[in-house]
Amino acid sequence: MDITTDTRETGLYVIQAIGMQQWPEGDGAWKAHGVRLDLMDGRTLLTRCKLEVVQAEAEERASAVVEQITPWAEALRRLAAVAEVRSWLARMVSWMTSAEEAETHRWPLEDYVREDLIANATQEEIEQAKASQAHEWAGMPLAKLIAARWRGELAARHRALLAAAPDVATHPIHPAWEQPALYGVTGVSTAQTMARELLTAWAEVRDMRDPLITWAVKEAELTRTQVQQITSVSRSTINRLLPE
Repeated sequence: MDITTDTRETGLYVIQAIGMQQWPEGDGAWKAHGVRLDLMDGRTLLTRCKLEVVQAEAEERASAVVEQITPWAEALRRLAAVAEVRSWLARMVSWMTSAEEAETHRWPLEDYVREDLIANATQEEIEQAKASQAHEWAGMPLAKLIAARWRGELAARHRALLAAAPDVATHPIHPAWEQPALYGVTGVSTAQTMARELLTAWAEVRDMRDPLITWAVKEAELTRTQVQQITSVSRSTINRLLPE
């Protein structure tokens, strides 16, 4: 992966800065000579690493750390896409709270909530919500439709993340890599964040097994033997899912 000192408009690359670096410590901070590495996707920061190292060894150390993170670059791009949808869903919580209160008490929905929900809805969702004949169609009916679409998008982005991840057994992530600040929170481990999202993605895919096997046999007309050969799922499990 390219290491540079300048921001680029597109592509994956690393911005390197050698010199005095600063780390938080208690209520203050401590400084030392080192190198800062910003893994970028265009102008978007994906993850940052700061290492304490003497100037004479800084470039060599930086190159080694960048080489180690390179197999994760595409997965980190996908991780940022997952974080984007999570931020959408976080906003939805406050909208749904307001919409639920309006529906429960039959209050008028706050204008800003109605405007935000309509702005984030598709035309099809708006028509479906209007057809609900609810007290306030632009409240809970619309919020539920938008949330369902966003949850579906999150699942799709999780699958893309899982597909982009390298072999975790042979490609560690240096513990100094940290996620970009979010809502003022800094110092969040990139390795831990990646692990949480990959496990979530794996769990979602795992939960697709039973309906997928059922669909493959009943609808796609694969034989039970073919399913067993492809998946290595035991015949007894397949038979349990598909009783005669």
